[in-house]
Amino acid sequence: MIEVRDLKMSYGEKLVLDVDSFSFSTSQVHGIVGLNGAGKTTFFNLLAKFIKPRAGEFLLNGKKIMRTDIAFLETVNYFYPNITGKEFLEIFPRSNAHFNLASINELFQLPLNEIIETYSTGMKKKLALLAIIKQEKEIYIFDEPFNGLDLETNKSLEFIIGLLKKRGKTIFISSHILFPLTKVCDSIHLLKQGCFKFSYDKNKFNDLETEIFAEYSERANEILSGAI
Repeated sequence: MIEVRDLKMSYGEKLVLDVDSFSFSTSQVHGIVGLNGAGKTTFFNLLAKFIKPRAGEFLLNGKKIMRTDIAFLETVNYFYPNITGKEFLEIFPRSNAHFNLASINELFQLPLNEIIETYSTGMKKKLALLAIIKQEKEIYIFDEPFNGLDLETNKSLEFIIGLLKKRGKTIFISSHILFPLTKVCDSIHLLKQGCFKFSYDKNKFNDLETEIFAEYSERANEILSGAI
């Protein structure tokens, strides 16, 4: 079990996250959704120990989660200048015994001997994904992983997430588009105004869009009806 206890995070005077108590089952795929500004990326950065909360903690089976427990695919990834894709991957020690770069690259088709600056946005996302799955971690975070990927790699990512789950890993994933999440997630959690309002399992996914956009749809319809 992954537990969130008394988590608070603010930027200046603005309280961005305020989660008294929440838990996630391990060895499951958890979708995190919410409108812009709901706190999804902040929550991921806190979980990954990239930033420190004002208060609170994360526990994995009763023990504090460490940064070394987590692999994090960020929305935008940083790459050192003037290095090749192969040199970038060599920065990350291979701890996943199943990882076979040659085999995976038959699908990804990355020019690993070329400088990363020559890569397209989608190629950079695939390279960052390779670095993530090369590592053996208990928790994997994918923040908007489907952005910029071609159709084939999106399908490959679905398979990768499924394989990680089969190996007992816990996966957190966000997306601005609900459809990819409904395909890969065991449950989806709605983050609203800094706290988790609802959780949905597979048989309730159809209710999710209505809940997310309930207030927004009414307001948008009212505004647009008089503007178009």
